[in-house]
Amino acid sequence: MPEWVAYVDESESGIGAVEGPGRLVLACVTGSPEAIAELSERIRRLKLELVPALDPADWELHAGDMFHGRGGSPLGSMGMEKKMSIMRKIVNIVCDSDVMTLVITVTGVRTRGKNTRHAKLVEHAMVLLVERLEGLALGQGVTTLRVVSDNAPEGQRMSMERALERQAVGRLSSHGRAPVVAGITFMDSRHSAALQVADAMAYAANRDARGDAPFGAMSRAIGRKGRRSP
Repeated sequence: MPEWVAYVDESESGIGAVEGPGRLVLACVTGSPEAIAELSERIRRLKLELVPALDPADWELHAGDMFHGRGGSPLGSMGMEKKMSIMRKIVNIVCDSDVMTLVITVTGVRTRGKNTRHAKLVEHAMVLLVERLEGLALGQGVTTLRVVSDNAPEGQRMSMERALERQAVGRLSSHGRAPVVAGITFMDSRHSAALQVADAMAYAANRDARGDAPFGAMSRAIGRKGRRSP
């Protein structure tokens, strides 16, 4: 069985607030190398359809940049109806592809300081995600699954790495076997269509959790896709 890769990105709300626990969503897309390649090609074609004048490899399909006008997104000047249509197209591509999805939402971690709170949320969410990935990989007969995350600040990287270490130690002590999830690397999401998909999934789920009704159908579709994942 070839190595699988799980592509992970996050969306967050309220973590910097003086009061309140904040919320962190981790979204993940994984599958066979062939399934990820097919997904990436469909996203490439969508980007070419949206902005024919630009090479799809030269710009990022980033939900936050598109909706909030950050990062000079070529989609930022489009109207809201068009932006929502783009998000629905991304979700439809995911749901129609032979990939597997996971979405983890964590709230309620109360600690002092924005940075500490964020680190605790990230670590807790990552522990839950790795648990799910272990079960998914074993169910598919995958012997090695590598996690790839969008670039993150050093503190967040350490939190994610700690989560993988905790899970590895726990699995060895409770199951007596090495973990399937073999570590985490970080890369710029501009160079990965699968990371751009994970970003869109996380953004839709977070907006839905915030009560933004137009994102509800997209979030539910992603959830149904995930429930069909072994």
